[in-house]
Amino acid sequence: MPHAVSTVTIDSSTDQTWDEHDGIKLGRARLTKTFQGDLEGTSTVEMVSVLTQVESSRAYFAVERFEGSVHGWRGTFVLEHSALAMPEPVAPSWVVMPDAGTGDLRGMTGTGEIVIAPDGGHTLTLDYELPEV
Repeated sequence: MPHAVSTVTIDSSTDQTWDEHDGIKLGRARLTKTFQGDLEGTSTVEMVSVLTQVESSRAYFAVERFEGSVHGWRGTFVLEHSALAMPEPVAPSWVVMPDAGTGDLRGMTGTGEIVIAPDGGHTLTLDYELPEV
């Protein structure tokens, strides 16, 4: 299974709280990102989140469309990702949405992981498969 690694830069982010009661906030955000490395391109993300009064207790769910290339294969694909942080964080889940690829990336499947370094830098690793061309 091919393995891709790229740095990720968040270019823009707009956040909005759409519901708040007793210190629990439900929010949404739209982000744009740039990828450099085995993935070269940009993405747009729509995210919903829950923030509680306890800093370590929060969650998010996001849908992200990537446009660019993966190891030179050009097109788009969609990632679904989510994370739940409690006193002990649950690892984020990153999945390539089946049947949502275009161009050379049509039929792409896979899973990913994002690592946030102490300096705030983001790195995405993606294990993926493409149908025989």
